[in-house]
Amino acid sequence: MTVTSSVKSAEEFKVLLADLTGLTGSLSDDVTVALEKLLTTVGPATSVDRQKVQSIFYGRLNQKLTLNKAATANLYSKAAKVGVTFNYPTKKAISWAIDTLNAKDLEVILTSAWPGHAQHSVGLEELHPVSHEQTKKALQLEAVKPSKLRKAHSRQVVDDVLNAAAGPLVWSVWEPRNLHQYFQEQTGGVPYTGEYLQDLQLQSPQLFNRDHALAATFVGSRDASKDYKSLRAELTTWLSSEYSKLNNYGFLSVIIDAQEIQEAWQLACDLVLYGEHFIESPVKNMFFRWREVMRETMEHLPHIGAEKAQFELANEGYTYRDQFVLVDESGKQQRLVLLMQKNQRDETPVPCPACRSSEIAGNSYPTLGVKSWECSNVLCPERSIYNRGKRYSFKALLSQAAIEHPSNEIPVESVRRWQRDVLPFKTDGEILHMLVSHYSMVGDGAFFYNVPGQADQDIRTQGRHYTLVTRGVAAADTDRFWTSPLFHRFSSVPSSPIKVDHDEPTAPLKAQPDWQVLQGDSVQVLAEMPPDSVDRAITSPPYFNAREYSQWPNLYCYLHDMQAIAREVFRVLKPGAVYAYNIFDTFDNERIITFSDMGKKRISLSAWTVDAFRRVGFTLRGNLVWDKGEIHGKRGFNSGNFSPFYQSPFNCWEHVLLFQKPGGRNDDLNTDLLENSRSVARIHPVVKIIRGENRHGHTAPFPQELPERLLEGLPQGALVLDPFGGSGTTARAALQAGCRSVIIEQDESYVALSRRLIEEHQNGMATSQGTLFI
Repeated sequence: MTVTSSVKSAEEFKVLLADLTGLTGSLSDDVTVALEKLLTTVGPATSVDRQKVQSIFYGRLNQKLTLNKAATANLYSKAAKVGVTFNYPTKKAISWAIDTLNAKDLEVILTSAWPGHAQHSVGLEELHPVSHEQTKKALQLEAVKPSKLRKAHSRQVVDDVLNAAAGPLVWSVWEPRNLHQYFQEQTGGVPYTGEYLQDLQLQSPQLFNRDHALAATFVGSRDASKDYKSLRAELTTWLSSEYSKLNNYGFLSVIIDAQEIQEAWQLACDLVLYGEHFIESPVKNMFFRWREVMRETMEHLPHIGAEKAQFELANEGYTYRDQFVLVDESGKQQRLVLLMQKNQRDETPVPCPACRSSEIAGNSYPTLGVKSWECSNVLCPERSIYNRGKRYSFKALLSQAAIEHPSNEIPVESVRRWQRDVLPFKTDGEILHMLVSHYSMVGDGAFFYNVPGQADQDIRTQGRHYTLVTRGVAAADTDRFWTSPLFHRFSSVPSSPIKVDHDEPTAPLKAQPDWQVLQGDSVQVLAEMPPDSVDRAITSPPYFNAREYSQWPNLYCYLHDMQAIAREVFRVLKPGAVYAYNIFDTFDNERIITFSDMGKKRISLSAWTVDAFRRVGFTLRGNLVWDKGEIHGKRGFNSGNFSPFYQSPFNCWEHVLLFQKPGGRNDDLNTDLLENSRSVARIHPVVKIIRGENRHGHTAPFPQELPERLLEGLPQGALVLDPFGGSGTTARAALQAGCRSVIIEQDESYVALSRRLIEEHQNGMATSQGTLFI
C-alpha cells in the first residue's frame, strides 16, 4: 500500500488537492469551514492509500468530464457485434471500472456478463482509457477554457473548478459509510442502514407507497350499448376517481375496443383532454405565468373576455404519455391503448442521493408536476464541474430503483415487440402483460377494471399484487368541464361571409377549371367562397410551433386560428361532405402554464382539434391512422434501459381525422373513405433532405399517396379544398383522380412552389397520356 501523510487539517487537504489537480485557485471560506467541521466530527484520515485515492478521485473527475466516453462506446460496440448487450447496472459497473482504471474489476464484470469477451480485445489496455495524467490535464484545461458553460463563456472558473474537486477528494480520502452517517440527518430515531433508498423509505415512507401504482380499464362489448355522453361521463368520473387513489408517478391506461365502440376515437380524444385538464384551481407557484399568458392571448384574440376565460385558473391532471394502435392482419384497428401518468407536485424534502445531506434547496420543476432539488452541501461528491449542486428528483430516484432491481428487468422480446406505437394485435391479455411489466415494479399494487374473459391469466406470475374490479356506472357531473373557462380561452366567433358575385370570371372557383392556388389568409379567402360548394376538404395544417412558418404565442392562439378556419371550411362544404385533417401529437411547450423548458410535453393536438371542430358543427367519423413505417426521428424509446419507467415507444404514426358535415343525401360519395375510418395506411413520408439539402422546397410536405387515398369515392370533376396548400400535394393528387381543386396558401414562396409543382405534374400527366396513342 502506498501511504501518504495523514490528512489532519484543512491545510493538508488543500495541499493534496493542489497536488492532484495542478490548479492554483483558492478554496472558498465555505469549503474550508466545512472541511474543518468534518475533521472535528469524523476525525482525520490516517494511513491514506495514495494509489486508491488517485483511482477514485480521478475516476470521479472522469465521470464529470465524460473523458472515457469513447472507450466505453468501443466496448459496447464490440459486444453488440456479437449480439451481447448489457443492462444498466452492468453498464454502470463497467463505466466505473474503466474510469478508475481498475482492470481486475473490469475483468470480473465481463467474465460474468460476457463469457466470451477474451476473444474480442476488450481488456482495459485495449480500450485505451485516459491516464491519471490526462485527466489532470483535462481538468486544468477546463479551468482556463471552459467547454461546458451554457452562458457567460468568458467567466473565470478556476476557483469554481477547484472547489468542485474538493468534494470528490473528500469522498476518496474518507470512507463513504462514515461520510454518509455524518451528512445524513437521523430524525426520530430512524436507524442508518447504508442503503440510500432504504434509509429514505424509513424517513419518508409515504413517498414509497406503491399499493395503487397501476390502473387500467377496458372499454368494450359491455359498454357498446351505452349512449356516448353517458359512457364519457362514466369514464371521466373513473379518471378523476382513480387520480385520487393512484400513487404519485403511477400509470393509468384505457384500452378501447375499436370494433365494439362506435365513437372510439371521439372517446379516446375526450379522455385525454379531460384527463390532462380536469383539475381547475389557482396555482401560487411562480412558474405559473397566467398574466403573461392572458396578455399574449388577448393581444392575439381581442374578443376573448377575461371574465369568462379566467386565466388565473390552471388546468392540471394526468400527463399524457402515449397512445398505441393495435391492428389485425387486414389493417383494421382493433384496440386503442391510452397511457397517462400521475405527476403531482410533492414538496416533501428529499436528501441528496450522493452525500445524504438534507442541506438542500427546492430547485424547480424540470417537468410540470415533478419537483427537483439541488444539494447545497459544498463537499458533495457530485457537484458539477463548475461547482453547481447536484440536481435530482424523487421521480428520477424511483426510476433508478426500478433499473437496479433485477426482478424488474423487462424481457428483450417484450421491449422489441412494443417499441413502435402501431403494431399487430394479439390478445387483451398481452396488453395487460405489457402494462404490468413496462409500467410497474415488482411488489406494486395494480387494479384492472372490466377485464374481458381470461385476459388476467397472462399477469398472474409477474410478481404484482393485482385486483380485478368491475367499473362502477355512477357518473359525476363532469359535463361542466366541457363548458369550463378553459374552452373560452380560444373560442372563435363566426366571421361575416364576404358578398361576392360568384358568376364573375374572377371569382373563386371560376378562374381555373382544373385547379386554383389562392394566396391569402384562409379565413378571408374562404369567406369569399359560396356556401355548400365543396365536395371534400383535405389538409395537413401547420403543427403548433413546429416550423419557422408556424409560430403562435401560445396554444390558445393556435387553437383559435385552427377553429376559425375550420368554421369557414364547415360553411363551404356541402352537407355530408368530409374534412380529412392530418395532425400529429407534437412535443413542445404549450406556453399556457409556463414558458421555460419545464413546460415541454407531448401535446395532444388531435384531442384539442376534435373538441374545437366539434364546437363548430363537425362530427368525427373516425381516424385513418397514417403509419409512417420505420421513422428516422425517434423520441426517447428506453435509452438502453430494459426497466419500468423508461419505456417510450417510437412515435410512428399520425392522425388523419375524418370529420363530416351533418346532413346531405344518403349517397355513396363518402362510403369508401368512411369505411376506412378505422384502418391503418402504411405510407412512407416524403424524403426531402438529400445530402443535407432540401430538394423538395417545403419543410413539411406530406406524401401524395396520402391525399390520393383520401380522395376515394369522389366522382370526376368533384371539387376538393385544401386550406393549408403548402407545396400543392392535394392539388396534384386531385388532378390524378380527375378532380378539381382549390388550395389556399399564405406564404408567397410556397404559392410559387405549389403552382410550379402542380403545373409540372399536369404537364407530366399530359405527356404520359399522349404516349398511349403513339
